[in-house]
Amino acid sequence: MTAPKVSVNLCCYNSERFLEETLASIFSQTCADYELVIVNDGSSDRTDEIVRGHIARGREIVYQPQPNAGLGAARNKALELSKGELIAIIDHDDVWEPEKLARQLPLFRDPEVGFAGCDALYVDSAGRPLGRYSLQAPLRRGRVLRELFLWNFIPCAAVVMRRSAIEKAGGFFKPDYRIAEEYELFLRLAGVSSFDFDPEPLVRLRVHPGSAGWDCARERAEMRRAYGECLRREPALAAGLGADELAIKRAGLWLRPGTSPLKRAALRGVAALGPAAVDALAGAKRFLARLAA
Repeated sequence: MTAPKVSVNLCCYNSERFLEETLASIFSQTCADYELVIVNDGSSDRTDEIVRGHIARGREIVYQPQPNAGLGAARNKALELSKGELIAIIDHDDVWEPEKLARQLPLFRDPEVGFAGCDALYVDSAGRPLGRYSLQAPLRRGRVLRELFLWNFIPCAAVVMRRSAIEKAGGFFKPDYRIAEEYELFLRLAGVSSFDFDPEPLVRLRVHPGSAGWDCARERAEMRRAYGECLRREPALAAGLGADELAIKRAGLWLRPGTSPLKRAALRGVAALGPAAVDALAGAKRFLARLAA
């Protein structure tokens, strides 16, 4: 049997609230040359029932339930089960527009492109729009390691990756990352390949308290680790950054493009307070943002 062009990887954990909408957005893709690989990472709600219901109704789904092992391990299992040349990620509470895959696949005609994305819209629990992802930072294309290191402009649910680029970058997700596992891999991909994107918002990203990134202390710890590993792996990147940029990133903070000198000084001051203070401030900011959503 011919392998599909794209393997869509969907990892689930207690996903019943939004899973039907996410699945509908996958099934409605105008690009038909894909397989859907679902890993159920130890859900205790109706996730298994929902997935098996679609299989019983004739949907072709590669399905793997497993004991809870964390998102990095679940993503790796999905990759192991995938047969496509390209790997597309979608999270269990996000939604794709019907033409999402069809618009991104032509970007891979360039052999230098190892991964690709698109713009996205933030939505709340009810699907109401909250703003456009690219307003945080312009999308960039080409060799984007420096820009991506300073500020993550790639929504996870927007990404399609070339399998050979993943292998060149050192392989799968690191399973001991549970929140920043995709960003850590994106940094590795940016070190060995080019990035491209479609400028349209082809993804809706759900913002709600149950999102994986809610644990800000763990998120910041993983970010600090990812930054440190990247700097050791990419000495040219470290040499090209200024003292303020290095201090801010080693504290686990984002550095938005175009940040004013005054804001940079403030971020440097926060970084000097140490990890506990950084985590507390980041947690408060995240809480207020999700409360508003």
